[in-house]
Amino acid sequence: MAGGKSNGTGAADAHVRTSHLTLKAGEDPPPNVRIYSDGIKPDARQNLLVQILAGITMSIYVGFMNYFMLLVVLSYWSRICRYVVLALLGTLALPCKPVLWPAFNKLWIFKTWRHYFHYSFLIEEPLDPNKRYIFVEFPHGAFPIGPIVAGTLMQTLFPHMMIYSVAASVVFYIPFWRHFITWIGSVPATPGNFKRLLKKGSVAVVVGGIAEMYMGNKKKERIKLVGRRGFARIALEEQVDGIVCVYYFGQSQVLDFGPSWLADFSRRMRTSFGYLTGWMGLPVPRPIPIYMVNGKPIPVPKVARDSPEFDKEVDKLLDATITELGEMYNRHRGEYGWGDRPLSIE
Repeated sequence: MAGGKSNGTGAADAHVRTSHLTLKAGEDPPPNVRIYSDGIKPDARQNLLVQILAGITMSIYVGFMNYFMLLVVLSYWSRICRYVVLALLGTLALPCKPVLWPAFNKLWIFKTWRHYFHYSFLIEEPLDPNKRYIFVEFPHGAFPIGPIVAGTLMQTLFPHMMIYSVAASVVFYIPFWRHFITWIGSVPATPGNFKRLLKKGSVAVVVGGIAEMYMGNKKKERIKLVGRRGFARIALEEQVDGIVCVYYFGQSQVLDFGPSWLADFSRRMRTSFGYLTGWMGLPVPRPIPIYMVNGKPIPVPKVARDSPEFDKEVDKLLDATITELGEMYNRHRGEYGWGDRPLSIE
């Protein structure tokens, strides 16, 4: 598939039910039930003071580079700012351990983040805890806050599985982000790290990366997947049991990033250049509901690495992922109220 656009009526799946049940410890979520995280009700409103706290703490996280550069500038005049900058840089010398820290993911502040986005999720098909999967997540958006918040939920959604993730290597050279992303289960996105994590469990990857940061659109969802063969190749090489498409409805509208003319330069440099804007033009995420849908696992064929058909099978697996993602999006966009918002897979 050289490129494409998924089309559909946007009608909600007739089998989907909505619930605000609270999952008990060790309990798997029922399939095809839209569940609001932490037992919140679909029409519940977050306490204003808690909402402000959630917005401020998320702004510190997503806008860290903005604030850090401001501190660097102010350190020219302020000794206190200079010491803060040095202290933050000093954290880079601290080891990034543990990878996936349960106590960190259960912090109360992350519950306020989930309520801020009225976070809900749906699992189309139960996953076998004895199998390994690659979760391909979309969209990256201006900042992958949806997938990051999901990272704090993984041990609740899949209590019997170990799910790690890979993230852009540049993140691990940035103070604060370095440890935060490690503690929710991420390591630098290299083929070697990807394969090492798959020996321990399943792995999630936000495929669109930097390219999607500049692809915001008011009329349609735009994601980058065509030609992105890396995850499919690793799935075949490591003989994982399935690829699971994950879509975060609302994620693309939470923050904006620009200017767009920096997109090509950013991809060449493998880091993003620009600035984030959200609520009131500030680096504060908009309190827009986020709905995470996990699709049905796509089977991975058994093909030997030295088979002459290996590269063709990689392409077939990528095409199957593109097809399934488009169909899954159309199965659920109506539930989110996006019946008239198509998905463009580029």
